[in-house]
Amino acid sequence: MFKVSRREALALTAGVMFAGDAEAKNGAIDEAGFVSIGGIDQWVAIQGRSRTNQVVLFLHGGPAEAESPFLQEFRPWEPAFTVVNWDQRGAGKTYGKNGPSTPGMTIERMADDAIEVAEHVRRRLGKSKVILVGHSWGAILGLHAIKRRPELFHAFVGTGQPVSWALTVNGQEAWARQQATTAGDQATLKALDQAAGLPLTDWRHMVAAAKYRMSPSDIAYLDIQKQFIGPPPYPTSGDVADWIAGGAFTASKLGPTLLAFDARALGLDMPIPFFVIQGRDDHVAPVEAARAYVHDVRAPAKAFVLIDGGHFALFTNPDGFVAALRRCVSRAAG
Repeated sequence: MFKVSRREALALTAGVMFAGDAEAKNGAIDEAGFVSIGGIDQWVAIQGRSRTNQVVLFLHGGPAEAESPFLQEFRPWEPAFTVVNWDQRGAGKTYGKNGPSTPGMTIERMADDAIEVAEHVRRRLGKSKVILVGHSWGAILGLHAIKRRPELFHAFVGTGQPVSWALTVNGQEAWARQQATTAGDQATLKALDQAAGLPLTDWRHMVAAAKYRMSPSDIAYLDIQKQFIGPPPYPTSGDVADWIAGGAFTASKLGPTLLAFDARALGLDMPIPFFVIQGRDDHVAPVEAARAYVHDVRAPAKAFVLIDGGHFALFTNPDGFVAALRRCVSRAAG
């Protein structure tokens, strides 16, 4: 006969279905499952070595670059922080649960989702506030969330921080042109020249700069995604199928949001401490655009921190990222 503890029964009564909910005597936590967020079931994982640690709510990039298959990448964070991963609406396991009929695929609805996840985690762990960390698309989403409900968050930390589509394209192309010139890469230079007169939303801009966009460490990191997906033909059901299909579904819904985004249009006054930790070789979200943005932001505390790595420095250089994150959180508390 299947038995549940009183605590597990209370969790289930609250609408939470957890698999692998285990707590060690030292207060460690490792649980994952579906939570009712924004009117649909969404997948949330909470992992850490001690419930006394501060809580990081991580907003994945993409959009739809769900981290549920890659939770091992957050283990270096867990001695210092309890880490919450959430497969956003339309992504990963959440997409698998709800499919292509998923409603509310707007940044406004997803920012409200992030707020609901934060509130759920606060109740679950007995915390007054959490630290919000957003990567790439997640950094865009995080800015919307902190503007709406700043009282839920100790601080916001962006990484792989985009500023606007125009600055992204211009920065990527400037880097690609510099590298192609040094390498005598005439094919790339010709492609950049041909794209120069096109609207910035034309896909040929992205193609022209693609060869030099990813740093060596980014290319190495993306191998874990390739290993997860495996070679074609791809499966038509299961986690891999959901991860791939969620990416295509979400891109079609949120593409216009990405093209129109400009962080500066949200206002430069931040209601909480604001930090950006950027890989010094990030050519996906260009470093100088992020640096200038942080310079212009007004916040109770702020910093722009460079660490070794590229767009995925938070994963390829976890020790550097966690050390920087701890320093930023310390500044926020001070």
